[in-house]
Amino acid sequence: MFKKLCLLCFLVLPLLAACGRNRSEDPGSTLNTNITVNNDYPDDSHQNGEEYTPISDIPQHNDYIVALEVDPEARTVHGLSRITFTNRTGVPLETIVLRVFLNAFDPTIYPRPYPTDFEWRLYNPDTDRGHMTIEFVSVNNEELHYTLDGTILVIELEEPMEPDTTVQLRLQYSAYVPKLAASIGGNASAMWLGMFLPTIAAHMGDGWLTYAFYPVGSPFLMETANYQVYITAPIYYTVVGTGHRTEEIIYDTDIKITRFSATMTRDFAFAILSPLYNHVSITTESGVEINFHYNPESILMQRRVEDVLEFARYSMEHFEQVVGVYPFGQVTIVETDMLLDSVAFSQLIFADSRHLRHGDLADLAHSIGNQWFAGVVGTNRITEPWLDNGLTRFVQTTMLHNTPELLNEYMWQIHGSISHRTGLLLADGLWAYTEHEEFVAAQRYRAMLMLYQLMRRMGEENFWLLINRYYQTFSFRIATAADFISIAEEIYEDSLETFFTMWMFQDAVPPLR
Repeated sequence: MFKKLCLLCFLVLPLLAACGRNRSEDPGSTLNTNITVNNDYPDDSHQNGEEYTPISDIPQHNDYIVALEVDPEARTVHGLSRITFTNRTGVPLETIVLRVFLNAFDPTIYPRPYPTDFEWRLYNPDTDRGHMTIEFVSVNNEELHYTLDGTILVIELEEPMEPDTTVQLRLQYSAYVPKLAASIGGNASAMWLGMFLPTIAAHMGDGWLTYAFYPVGSPFLMETANYQVYITAPIYYTVVGTGHRTEEIIYDTDIKITRFSATMTRDFAFAILSPLYNHVSITTESGVEINFHYNPESILMQRRVEDVLEFARYSMEHFEQVVGVYPFGQVTIVETDMLLDSVAFSQLIFADSRHLRHGDLADLAHSIGNQWFAGVVGTNRITEPWLDNGLTRFVQTTMLHNTPELLNEYMWQIHGSISHRTGLLLADGLWAYTEHEEFVAAQRYRAMLMLYQLMRRMGEENFWLLINRYYQTFSFRIATAADFISIAEEIYEDSLETFFTMWMFQDAVPPLR
């Protein structure tokens, strides 16, 4: 039985004390006598004991220090976050906005965060659909008024926050996570929590971006940040998540604290796994460790383990070869029960058990590719979803259909499946779709056809130069379709306006040439 750890003694008091410190001071000794906070962020001269060379044009990042207490039996999470936030918008801010995505599953929220025809697969009968409650908010140790409307948490500042100034936010919250086949959810053996933490919303031009949790695609626009997360759970559970992981057992108790340190990541996700889970790993040629956590109850899964690992390694190596170096040391795959075949987060992939046991693993390769496009290179996945979904899928397709003849044959098959349809516009955002199939036809298939035609027009060598330069230029930044097109024209040395206008805006699907 899980012996509850007192947040006051082990987690809350250390973080509260740290909040009052000046940022230049080292908060490590205040968090816990058994825990040291590591502030080896990119501004520092060393990382992991090695000399750190700053990458040019990388923006500064917000810092999150998070303490979570998880009770897997009750399916509850109690948390405290300290967020160091700098106003880089260039304008004074009267509010600070955060996103609380778990609340999208409240039945009163519209639109629903899933296609309507998938609801029967999403929930167990008579199950609470999950919620997060915000209990306390302060800025620079001053408690402030806030409102929580669905997934949007608005903190009202007493006076405008000027550009380039920094504040420390502190949030205390509690959540219930149901048995749910979504990016946040679980089953009898595990809890998986993607986009769970309250995080600062992106701010672009006109203000804070508070898009709905649309039914299809990945309705998230996240800026990179630094995370240090401490998760307390029963000693016999395994906790996996984004970033470098270490465990500490609290002696004379039945709990342990798992610590994660993640630098310049697009998000933080984690999973709590029961003792039923097994763990295996494999390493790529470049030294990236691929971890796979799976439930061995199925004989079929035991037989597929080696296939999953080898396929994951092959996919990682392909993306490194044609796109660019993967900047992190590991990626973790967790077997789950998901609505989709797999869902990717920074350095962590939740894969559905049916896909892992019976599928062709194509969606797993897609989630691995998302570590590059969506993870390292950020995009507005709401307004320009093809830029990560279609691009990732096309690069993956060149791996699975790895000769010009096979690729051409597959592209003609895709074209035949959608050429009779109209209204599949790449210029549409996620709000245009209520069904997953419509989204796939436009933002995946039509985008893949466009990129294939671009490859034929530019030539293979120039096309892969485009992909590599796009990745190198916008790593740890947020890119737009205009940025992608600009690099393509720079390499092609001619205008591609007519080409992209036809493929993105023309009602009918253009012919293949």
